[in-house]
Amino acid sequence: MKVSVLRITVLSMAVAAVLGSHLPAEAARKSGNTFIVVGTGVISKQDVTTARQQAIANSLVSAVGLVASELLTVESMVDNHETLNAIVYTQTGKYVQDYKVLTEGAFGDQYRVMVQASVSRSALKNQLTRAGVIRAHKTMPKVLFFLAEQDLQEPDPRYWWGRGMPYSKPVAESAIAEVMREQNFKIVEHGPRIQRMAKMAIADSADVGPEEAINLGKALNADVVVIGSALAEAAPNVMGSSIRSFKGLINARAYRTKTGDQIAAVTRTAVAANVDELAGGRDALRGSGSLVGEQLATDIEAAWQKEKLEADKIEVALTGTKNLANFVMFRRMLNTVEGVEGIAVQELKADTATLKVSYKGNARELANLLMLRAFDTFGINIYEVGEDNLKIQLISHTPSAEN
Repeated sequence: MKVSVLRITVLSMAVAAVLGSHLPAEAARKSGNTFIVVGTGVISKQDVTTARQQAIANSLVSAVGLVASELLTVESMVDNHETLNAIVYTQTGKYVQDYKVLTEGAFGDQYRVMVQASVSRSALKNQLTRAGVIRAHKTMPKVLFFLAEQDLQEPDPRYWWGRGMPYSKPVAESAIAEVMREQNFKIVEHGPRIQRMAKMAIADSADVGPEEAINLGKALNADVVVIGSALAEAAPNVMGSSIRSFKGLINARAYRTKTGDQIAAVTRTAVAANVDELAGGRDALRGSGSLVGEQLATDIEAAWQKEKLEADKIEVALTGTKNLANFVMFRRMLNTVEGVEGIAVQELKADTATLKVSYKGNARELANLLMLRAFDTFGINIYEVGEDNLKIQLISHTPSAEN
């Protein structure tokens, strides 16, 4: 990746030299997300056309690379060299909104172009985030556990919502919660006060039902409830006369309190060896708890982010799209609006179109941002703003040739 960083630096310096020796390298940027960059292609066997295309392609890599270098540290670019090559530098068409060649010419066996390119910063940032190169701050759900636990010294399982049972925190639950906290999940602590609430709302049984758990979870503002059991038991392996093995087995199911849907189901076992029966059983439960926590964190986050993405989609109904150039320009503009993470065309007819826009905000906020945008050939009339939809008319400044 050091070569790529060096190439970007050299190109910026080359632009500065072309524009004037007194200008700094930052002169490569014209305004906003528009850059002036230089690309070079090698003329082989007098094939100027191929060399020109190569030069343009290289210039677009440089433009996208400049935006990537603003979003990432040098260390991150070096560490993610292969990923950046796979999803950024070989796919510049996803991020370059438009470009034009300002000047060009052959210099010996090299063909050089100066290109003005506009790069979608939001599209690139979203792709880098999805690939894990940029670590996005995510709001994770609140989780409430209903885990009945039975160790080797207890004839029956113990559970914190049980009547007449002293308050205690299961070993397995503590291990699961520890792992999930590291993944930024929020854990609802069920202390004595919540224990009293549970005794009035939930049946005195280790096998709590999903409906009961979900109802109490809602009352405690939990987004997810996890129901399950943890069991420690002796395993057959022994070593010598004192060291024995113990197995921890955990079954857990996660439910979304908002919908009641089951979003995860995990079963894990772990084995521990110890001379002490109680300690060995607890070690096995902690081991299986860590495994369950890792899988639950993965499954719940996937369901959570999928639901969030679907909930954040805004439908944009467009009229006046008969002028295709205006429609294309509107889509390009929409993709550059801060907070827009993706656009999908749902329907396209003669003079209407329907878009699905993934946006970090509501329809009113998106409408306010669109009102600040100006276009040369058309204007927009936002004539309806709903909770999750917009209706917009594209109004040409001049009559179309078809009218």
